[in-house]
Amino acid sequence: MIEDPTPSIPVDAKETRATPPVRFESAQRTVWILPSEMDLVRDCGFLGGNATTHPEQHRSGREPHPVYRGTDGSLLLWKRCLRGGWLSHFISTLHLSCARFLREMEMAEETRVLGIPTSNVIAVASTAATIGQRVEMLIRLENDVQTLKQFLEDQMPSDGQRRAVLKATAETIHKFHQAGFLHGDLNLMNILIQQREGECPRAILVDLDPGGLAPLANRHSNLTRLIRSYSKSIGLNTPPLRIGEAIRFIYGVTGADRDRMKSLITASQQYLPRSQRRR
Repeated sequence: MIEDPTPSIPVDAKETRATPPVRFESAQRTVWILPSEMDLVRDCGFLGGNATTHPEQHRSGREPHPVYRGTDGSLLLWKRCLRGGWLSHFISTLHLSCARFLREMEMAEETRVLGIPTSNVIAVASTAATIGQRVEMLIRLENDVQTLKQFLEDQMPSDGQRRAVLKATAETIHKFHQAGFLHGDLNLMNILIQQREGECPRAILVDLDPGGLAPLANRHSNLTRLIRSYSKSIGLNTPPLRIGEAIRFIYGVTGADRDRMKSLITASQQYLPRSQRRR
């Protein structure tokens, strides 16, 4: 788990522990599976590395990721983990270790046990190559979701709907931080919004990637990264937040901590155009 250097961790968070994954080894392939998902992972072919059915669809990423229908009816994204950065031009499919992805699986399960909506990573596989390892992840997808960026681009929701979604987003991030976690790439695309008839909206944090954190990362840098993502988005024609939405979001995401609010507002002035600083 990647922790905030100065977290405020509730007692129940300290005492809650997720069940560790079960490890299987076969020839050059090693697979870690959540104990509760053994049958599902085996039935879809992930254990051996060969899908047992044809994909129903593909989801975008660094490359299109196939999505299969699990035997329980759920959608399973089979993700080949590719490198980013300049090394991707030479060894895009290889990693020196799968530890980064195992940490993400562990982190996702720990947060879910705490009731924090995050990715449902049910298995990770590592296959030895001549140099390094090829890594794959199997992720159970949520239904009825869109990214926070997509939601903000939609001008149809009412002020009340927007307020509920932004409140849910702020509360989820705050709870995530309060439990001592940090997100490796907190941006508008890695927050999914789920809205269902008769239910309060949910904000789900995905692609947690704790291995992507800088050595001195903390809660403030996490939130500043989100502000930069928003700033970049409005620069690409995403409609800006409406009057009052930004300050309410900052109030919620900081837990109304006056020092954190002041620090975040100050940081936002560096990235946002003047017209956005009082929203």
